[in-house]
Amino acid sequence: MIEKSLLELVRPSIEASLGYELPDSADAKPRLGVAPPGEYSNPFFAVRIDQVVAAAARSEWVEQLQPIFDELHPDLLFSLFGAYELSRVTLADGVYVWGPVPAYAADESTWRPVNDDRTVQLSESQVSDVDFELFWHCTGGDRDVQAHFGIYEDGRLVGLSSVADQGHNIYDIGIDTLQVLQGRGIGSAVVSAAGNWILEQGGIPFATAAPWNAPSTRTLRKLGMRYVYSKMIGQPGPFMAPPQPFGQAVPGQPIYNFYPSWAMNKEIQEKP
Repeated sequence: MIEKSLLELVRPSIEASLGYELPDSADAKPRLGVAPPGEYSNPFFAVRIDQVVAAAARSEWVEQLQPIFDELHPDLLFSLFGAYELSRVTLADGVYVWGPVPAYAADESTWRPVNDDRTVQLSESQVSDVDFELFWHCTGGDRDVQAHFGIYEDGRLVGLSSVADQGHNIYDIGIDTLQVLQGRGIGSAVVSAAGNWILEQGGIPFATAAPWNAPSTRTLRKLGMRYVYSKMIGQPGPFMAPPQPFGQAVPGQPIYNFYPSWAMNKEIQEKP
């Protein structure tokens, strides 16, 4: 169940991205409006809260996108198939639709941090030495990064989190750990430090984790972050496909491709 108290905390941010108020009733048809102007306006933004669907897009796309919203059930619209169908309209202008991506939030009543003495807040000089090709989720994108928290082992940065100001008192947590060291609590430690810092500032901890990223989703949920909505967004560039699922259902349990290698999509190329 979506925790309504957390949804109310992030509602102003959602409505700013849409440019209009969220519909109140699940009985209403999916709404598609024109994306609001502004420096951080996304060319396409859609949100699903249970069965309520609301979206905003560039004005020149609305007429072509509307039939997709009219014909697809929310389960299909908010799926990889939906991203493909929506991107058929947007790709002509160099934008593809990414998602759906679940979004999570926390407050002081839900937050369950772990205490880990290994975590430090990075200084400006330490941040300048970070290889953001490796820790790429921690750049903040086009948002203002307020702080970074990391763990060093033998002088090497092995885990990093970032806190980026999204406006409306919401702070997005980015996280990256060295893949070879996953499973040692590094991710939980750096996310805990980030969430603690946000709450100390009176802010709202916020994060996203794609549905195929089981380890990150488990980390967020373990620390008390709760699912509030699912979103799909427009991204510049060629169409990007998500990777295979990360992690295992049970540690040590083998995981296999359901399809043989010859049935894999040969049209997927390396990321440019």
